[in-house]
Amino acid sequence: MNTVAIMIGALYLISAVIVVASKNSFQAVIWFGIMGSLSAIVMLLAGAPDVAMTQFTVGVALVLIVYIMALKRQRRVRLGFVNVPSMIEAGSGGLKGLEWEIMKRIDEKEGYHIEAMAFESREAAIKAVEAHEIDILCGAFTQEELSGDTRGIAYLETSIFDFEGVEVDFVKLKQLSRMSVSPRPVFLKKSNYVFIVSRSSEDLARILSNDIENMVKDGRMEKIVGRYL
Repeated sequence: MNTVAIMIGALYLISAVIVVASKNSFQAVIWFGIMGSLSAIVMLLAGAPDVAMTQFTVGVALVLIVYIMALKRQRRVRLGFVNVPSMIEAGSGGLKGLEWEIMKRIDEKEGYHIEAMAFESREAAIKAVEAHEIDILCGAFTQEELSGDTRGIAYLETSIFDFEGVEVDFVKLKQLSRMSVSPRPVFLKKSNYVFIVSRSSEDLARILSNDIENMVKDGRMEKIVGRYL
């Protein structure tokens, strides 16, 4: 009995530390449920099966269901995009491209439920962010396309060129170069590709920024970019 109690106590402390230290909300909720289950086991061993059953049904099952439902609703992310080959585009098998690959990695870590929405024009997509109709916008947007009500989370450096009198980024230049051989593009300045979010979405911007920074540090970003560009 003493050995079992010590083991349960140790597991309870470990679970509590994980709940407090976890950066993933779903993971924290699961470990919180484990803590509740351990409490119920202690009550059962102490000779209070009715209290243990109440703890299992209310303190564990019901609370977990409510928390998970709340988290799923809270972590719904509306992703707007404009089709840009190699970056993000809708195909028969779903979305694909560099930016979608990045979002999938972030989704796996944060447990988001992503709802994708396509836009025909870049202007309409930016207005949707400003109106809070979508949470994140992608489609090879550069920092020059940000408005006063939006902010950009940079993830990749690019260059802006003058091509036949039009300012284009590297990805757009690749597309145009396939259709025209002259004149040669003229380098104008350095820029960054960004995910666009509303200025009021501070928490989402912080999470995106931190996750992208970690992907750059551990080399995952370089591998993703290498597959598409």
